[in-house]
Amino acid sequence: MRDPQIESFEKRLHRIDQIHQAGGAFEASGALGRSYFDSMRPKVRRHFPLRGVALIFAGILLVKGAMLAQVGQASYEARVASLAGGSQFERVGAWIMHADPITRKIAGWLAPFIG
Repeated sequence: MRDPQIESFEKRLHRIDQIHQAGGAFEASGALGRSYFDSMRPKVRRHFPLRGVALIFAGILLVKGAMLAQVGQASYEARVASLAGGSQFERVGAWIMHADPITRKIAGWLAPFIG
C-alpha cells in the first residue's frame, strides 16, 4: 500500500517541475520577481540595418576603386562599356560599376599601394 503523503509530495514535485520548465519560479509575495522585470524591459524593435547597408556600399566602392587603380582608366571604361552592351543583368552590372567621382578618388588613393 502506498503512502498518501508520498503521492501528494510526488504530485507537488511534478507540478514544480512543470512550472520551472515553463520558465516560472516561486516568488515570495511582495517581492519583485522575474515576471516584473520581464514586463518592464523595453521591447526590442528591429530597424532597417543602415550600418550593414553602409558597410556594403563602402565595400563596393572600395572594390571598384581597387579595380580602377589596378587596370587603369581606359581599360576599366572599356570593360564597363562591354558590360553595357550585354544582357539586362550585365547592364545593371555596368550601371553599378561605372566610374563615378568617388570611385576615381578612391582609385587615386589606392594607386600608390597597388602600383
